[in-house]
Amino acid sequence: MIHRRSRWLPILLACLWTLPASGQSQSEADAIAWIGEAPVLSSEIDLLIHRRGLTATDLEANPSLRSAIAHVLVRRHLALAALRDQSGKAGAAIIDQAIQAWQQQVLATGTTLEQAAAQQHTDVAALQSEVAWLSLWNDLLRVRLNDANLQRFFETRSYLYNGTQVDISQIFISDPEQLETLEKIADRIRSDAISFADAAAEHSQAGSAADDGHIGWIGADGDLPAVVAEAALAAEPSTLLPIIRSGLGLHLVYVHAKRTTGQRFADLTDQRRLRRDAADFLFEHLVARGQTLRDVRWRDDRLQRRPGR
Repeated sequence: MIHRRSRWLPILLACLWTLPASGQSQSEADAIAWIGEAPVLSSEIDLLIHRRGLTATDLEANPSLRSAIAHVLVRRHLALAALRDQSGKAGAAIIDQAIQAWQQQVLATGTTLEQAAAQQHTDVAALQSEVAWLSLWNDLLRVRLNDANLQRFFETRSYLYNGTQVDISQIFISDPEQLETLEKIADRIRSDAISFADAAAEHSQAGSAADDGHIGWIGADGDLPAVVAEAALAAEPSTLLPIIRSGLGLHLVYVHAKRTTGQRFADLTDQRRLRRDAADFLFEHLVARGQTLRDVRWRDDRLQRRPGR
């Protein structure tokens, strides 16, 4: 995939401030991992499982689900570490106020904190950790995803939001271990030893192979994996892209032509996708910063291994 350094990155990184740890005691015995010295609790996985509506049957049918959720949780803790390490008293106050408000809300219903936790198949420490994360993350989004920053983000990736479409063909191979094979095919296409159409008809495992790999016009919201669509939309016409790896397999994409409506930021009537992408962008940089600040240690190697890798 083609990676482009966003002009919004310095703005986002400058926006991050440090939010200190809340100082809550957590059980070392319950930890599945540690971010530095801070434990990531098994009960936090149970809470995410409950939040996603998963059952014991779902977990039995797909044993990798628990590992996948563990990695989501560890990434969230890394992002939280980045926020905590860049703030002072303001961050501590946000955490404390949020936890106090949550406690008061629960107790006002006549329910103890332990009962509230049991209803959600977890413990109090996991709920407090969730409240801490959400209070800081939502405050960050409130402050940083303003119109000025969103417009800058839009302008760096306008092809995803302004109605841009590209006419593409692809060669798809489902087995990621066949990367070397696909690279050799790409080299033959570049050297004009074979046309893209003939190579697609011979080697592609997608249904489009019957049409010499031609898919047609696609936009940001289509059936192709997002990583493939975004790379194609960012490219110029008459371009053979580097091989792209998605969750489905390997994609070799040729961009025939490109067209756009030229929609501007001011013309957007629905900002939900833009806001989601901007939030994801910020989260990824928080995770990266957290990784530079804290070591991740796993208790169980089986959880440490990412599903599908």
